[in-house]
Amino acid sequence: MSNFANRRLCLIGAAAMLVFASGLVSAQQPAPPQEQIYTAILKVPSMCCGKESGPAIAEISKIPGVVKVVPDYKTRTLTIMPTSNAISHRAIWEAAERAKVPPTELATLVGVYKSKPQR
Repeated sequence: MSNFANRRLCLIGAAAMLVFASGLVSAQQPAPPQEQIYTAILKVPSMCCGKESGPAIAEISKIPGVVKVVPDYKTRTLTIMPTSNAISHRAIWEAAERAKVPPTELATLVGVYKSKPQR
């Protein structure tokens, strides 16, 4: 192989390595920060199936700002996903009481309530 051919192969190889390396660098960029999702978890010991959770989900979903309510029958909890933490914790507790599934605990970013919150 001539000296020119060797240089040409080296340049092509170097160019290929640069293209490959640039792909790796861009793939290792950190992901953009995720928006925090606020949740409140309501513990309802009497909830074991959809019969009990259905009315509670309907009542809690009526609260302005509640986006989603997800039941977990194994842990007997309702996870409430509102649009912000400005939602009334008392309103969540009272909605569960209206649905005839009295809660025993409400965990929020502010703290854990063992009885009906004041606000």
